[in-house]
Amino acid sequence: MAVFFAALLMQYVVSIKAGLVNHVQGSANVVALESVRAGHSIKTGPDGYVEILLRPGSFLRLGENSEATIDDTDLATVKVTIVRGPALVEAGERVGRDRPITITTGNLTTAIIQTGIYRFENGQATVLQGKLVTGDSKLTYAKGWQVFYKDNYRARKAEKIQETSLDLYSQQRSGMIAQANLSLTNSLSGSPTYNSFDVWLFSANLHCFTFIPGTNVRSPYGYRLYAVNSRIARNYADYGSPATASNNTSGGGNTAAPQDNSNSGAVPAPAPAPTASTPSGQVSTPGTYVDSKNTAVGATVR
Repeated sequence: MAVFFAALLMQYVVSIKAGLVNHVQGSANVVALESVRAGHSIKTGPDGYVEILLRPGSFLRLGENSEATIDDTDLATVKVTIVRGPALVEAGERVGRDRPITITTGNLTTAIIQTGIYRFENGQATVLQGKLVTGDSKLTYAKGWQVFYKDNYRARKAEKIQETSLDLYSQQRSGMIAQANLSLTNSLSGSPTYNSFDVWLFSANLHCFTFIPGTNVRSPYGYRLYAVNSRIARNYADYGSPATASNNTSGGGNTAAPQDNSNSGAVPAPAPAPTASTPSGQVSTPGTYVDSKNTAVGATVR
């Protein structure tokens, strides 16, 4: 059985690309568990929010009336263009100068080089946490800086960054990812397969992929993400106190979080294996990955 699990994991590791749609709320031109091709536009409507997997532990989240493309879906060289509207990147632990996430918005190109939270809109990048560098790799900006391009790279230190509904959606999704992580690490306890790997695994309970790190980490929002077989308190209350969105953005705290009735606090009964589709609408043949010791579910592979 361990050999079977290992074979499935290796298939997952070599097959997955950036661009899998992990969550859709409201109106959008993509559906959950669709794998978006490089260059294909991802669009949201006036009430839409979308979460895209970039690499294990890192997410692209689009707000209302937004559009983006994944220009390079290779995990080592992920590149994204924000065409219009607000977008946010939650960058995980394995981001660095040797493995950046490159984001273009308007005339501005930047590379995320550190774990953190980053907002992009209308040719401007705002560092809520972490560090990014400009496209020429000469200038580095940390928390609180807003960067734009006008004849040259320019930046200003923001005294106050207004919190938006996208910030709250992003934190809400980060909390759901942490809840799914704990559920899966509990169910996989005792398995030798997932030690020391950083992977995405599908949670049938919450109907989304979650991040399973090789070692215990915290998300940029402060949620705990556990490795399989780590020493953990096995209940959902043991996340610790995540950093709030208002602390991350120094915002006013008056923005209402977008309502998502598809993910409540209660964990529903295990769902059937999802059907994944391509952007053209054709049904793909999903790879099979482990959700628990006894249950396999589908996943889109490229």
